[in-house]
Formats: sequence, structure tokens, C-alpha cells
Amino acid sequence: MDKAKILIVDDLVENLYSLEQIIEKEDREIFSASSGNEALKLARKHEFALVITDVQMPEMNGFEFIEVFRSKKNTQNVPVIFATAINKEKKYVIKGYSEGAVDYLYKPLDPDIVSAKVDIFVTLYNQKRALELQYQELDTLNKLKNKFLGIAAHDIRNPLAIIEFYSKSLLKELGPTLDDPSRIQELENIFVSTKFAQNLVNDFLDISKMESGNIELEEEMIDVNYFLESNIQFNQIFANKKNINLVGEINLKDIRTAFDKNKMNQVLNNLITNAIKFSHEGTSIHLKAQQKGNQLLLSVQDEGQGIPKNEITHLFDPFAKTSVKSTAGEKSTGLGLMIVKKIVDAHKGEITVTSKVGIGSCFNIELPIKVIDVIEASPNQAKGHETNIGDEKLNIVVVDDDVLMRTLSEVVFNKIGGNITMLEDGEALLDQVDVINPDLVFTDINMPGINGYDMVKQIRNKGIDIPIFGLTGLINDEVQKLSKKSGMDGVYEKPPVENMLKHLVSLVHERNA
Repeated sequence: MDKAKILIVDDLVENLYSLEQIIEKEDREIFSASSGNEALKLARKHEFALVITDVQMPEMNGFEFIEVFRSKKNTQNVPVIFATAINKEKKYVIKGYSEGAVDYLYKPLDPDIVSAKVDIFVTLYNQKRALELQYQELDTLNKLKNKFLGIAAHDIRNPLAIIEFYSKSLLKELGPTLDDPSRIQELENIFVSTKFAQNLVNDFLDISKMESGNIELEEEMIDVNYFLESNIQFNQIFANKKNINLVGEINLKDIRTAFDKNKMNQVLNNLITNAIKFSHEGTSIHLKAQQKGNQLLLSVQDEGQGIPKNEITHLFDPFAKTSVKSTAGEKSTGLGLMIVKKIVDAHKGEITVTSKVGIGSCFNIELPIKVIDVIEASPNQAKGHETNIGDEKLNIVVVDDDVLMRTLSEVVFNKIGGNITMLEDGEALLDQVDVINPDLVFTDINMPGINGYDMVKQIRNKGIDIPIFGLTGLINDEVQKLSKKSGMDGVYEKPPVENMLKHLVSLVHERNA
């Protein structure tokens, strides 16, 4: 570690020499200035651990010097000690402290006192620097961790998505034909375990995104009634498996407010899933909504087992798990409620919990009602209806180096319709782009050889202006920035979702119309 730098300021050379002799040690470097202006010049070049300045000096006295010194961003927090022979009156001492001095030394100086005080400030400065270095190291490790998670997302989510897709397909196609219930159960076990693994990876990635900085919200004006009704319909499918009734008690007029629809869906899905998980068959879960002034009040109330009072305060901690067990052996990552709270906090809202053992729990969310300027969607789009896809088939190209992901993508894309071309790398598309003449391109980002970013740049350099979207295992700020810089029209997480693809295809049809 570099030596701590100390600046001493006095218009008398003999005083500078005397003070330097008292405080000089191996762990510090002493700088001397005979005026305030000279001291300010040194402060622009060096980072000082401490400044000791005389009060009575010509041209610029100590009070004037410290006023300018404190006004500079790089020196505003450097401790300053006044050394004075005459200004011992209370009003001068108070003035010194009000100007930003941390201590006073009275001349003639007592060497032991001066040495002890300087030692303390140098120790504090060294401790501060040590903490800053540790923070930098931790920040570097955190970035490495996030980078690793990004790689893990790409390499782990692909096979999980493939297992989930095919196990779901087998259940749908073979389930009705299988006479042996144990075989059906085996397929269900594969599907459920894969979904849990996917949720675990997704939770880790969500936490990673949130730890790397503030959560970026994509807010839009939302029809709250329709949003909540859609959420209830979606989650009722899962509630039906345990014969649980999901009841909507939405006491709202036509309220529209701004929030991130995807993230708030994540919040409600998590709370309702938890309520289902810890409730017994035949009970009810109530999703309530009402307006109170300029606040939107939401709550998810179950008739489950309840949570012990001493465990409620830790519910939103990472990996928090209570003593309450799920009623059907469902698994939990222990990260969901932490993510929920961070999302609610990002919306400037508040989430609280009330619970009684044997009666149930209620999670209450309070969100500010907010209006933002947006381009209004058509009525069908506002209600989530799909735009009709034209009769003309599009030439759609999918580029991915993972053969299994290509196979899965081909199945999904074939449901959308169109002339589908599957390619294994960016070079193949660059070689054939003029022959294929694609209307729409989806590309993996992390590929050997030419990655997705560089491939898109080369296509744009050819003057080809077609919609190109990235597909990747993890979307963070860096991915968003690089995809935009490369010329992509957007980026989506793998695996491709059918409804999302239909929407994008419909937009291309509208563009070509």
C-alpha cells in the first residue's frame, strides 16, 4: 500500500520544519506549503490523508483556505486540523469547526499530542483505503460471478428447455395411451423436476441481475382489471391440480396505472404459487384489489397453514425457508420472495405480511398509481389478443450452434408457419443470405466462430434491412447494449415462446403490407 500523504501549511518555514520533524514516520509522506494558494495547487495533484494548516497567514488565512479546499469534490472529505497560537477564543474555535475542521492544535505544539492525533488520522485513512481495495476486489469477483452465471444460463438452460419441452410433449401425446400409471408418473416426475431446475436457474439469474445494479423497469400503462383477471385465469390451472379455488375480489373501477407488466406478473405468480404450495386441497386463495387514494392495494390471502410469528421477519431474506412444509412435497428455491420484494421496491411500493398459524397468510402490496405518456395500443393489443398473421409465408431463418436447440426451435417455429431455415453458425447465413432472402432472422448470440453480434454487423454492412432478433440464455445490461450496437432489433431469452414469435411475425407482416 502506498504511503499516506500529509499536507502541512504555514507561512513560517521554521514552523513547517518543526511540525514535519514531529509527525514524520516511515508510513507517510509529508508535503509542505507556505501559503493557501500553494496548498491548493498541491491538493489538485495529490490525494491527502490529512491537512494541518496554520490559521494566521497572509493573502489567504486558514479559514479562507479551508473554505476553498472544502468546495472541491476531491478534497471535501479530507480531514483538516487547525494549528493556531492566538485564536483560542470560543467563537474562533466554533468558526473553525463550522468551516470543516476536525480538530485544533495550539502552539507551542506538544509533540506527543500532535504525534498521537496524526497517528489516529493516518490509521483511519489506511483502514479506509483497505476497505476500498476490498470493495474493488469484491466488485471484481461479483462481475466474474455474473459472467459465470451468464455462461451457465446459456449452457444449462438450453438442455433444460429441451427436456422440459419433450417431456411435456410426451405427456400430452402418450399420456392418454399409456395403461401403466407408473409410466405416466415417471414422465410427470421428469417434467416437474426439470421445471424446478429451470426455476432455480432463473431465480439465480434474477438475483444476479438485481445485485449488479438497479432493476430496470419497462413501465407501460396497464388496464389493472384485465391484468389481474388474466393472472387469475393463468394460475387457476395450477390451483386446479390441488382442487384449490382461486377467487378474485377486484373492487376497482377502470383503473390504468404504469408498472412493468412482466415483473409484476412475476410478483403475483410467485405469491399465488407459494399460497398453492402451502395450502391444503379444497381451500381457497383470494386475490384482492382496491384503490385507496393514489395507491393500488393488492393482496394474496390463503387459508393455509400460516407462518410462525418469529419467522415472518426473515421471509424476504435470500434462501429463507420457514418451518412450514409444502402440502404436496413441492420444492422451493428460497429466492422467490426476495425477488418479489426487490421488484416491489423498484416500483416504489411496499410489501408486508400478516399470518396466523392454522388460519393462513396474507401478503399485502401497496403500489403508487402512476401515469406515463405512452403510445396507445389498439384495443385488441391492449387486451392481449393476437394480430392475425397474413396468408403469405415468411422466410424465417434461425441460427444456433446447438443441434438440440435447433430441433426444439424448429418444432416451435413450424407451429407459427412460414418457410423455416435452420442454420448452425453465422458463417452459413452470411454465405447464403442473398439466396435465402430472409424476411426475419433469429440468432443465437454466443456461438463459435462469428458470434451473433458480429454476424448482424456484417449483415447490416451489406445494406440488408430486415428484422433480426437475438436469442440467448441471459439478458443483462451488457447484452442489451451490445445487441443494440450491433444492429439487432431486439433480444429475447431462450427458448423461443410461441406467443412472442406470433407477435413478431405479425409485426413483420404489417411492415411488409
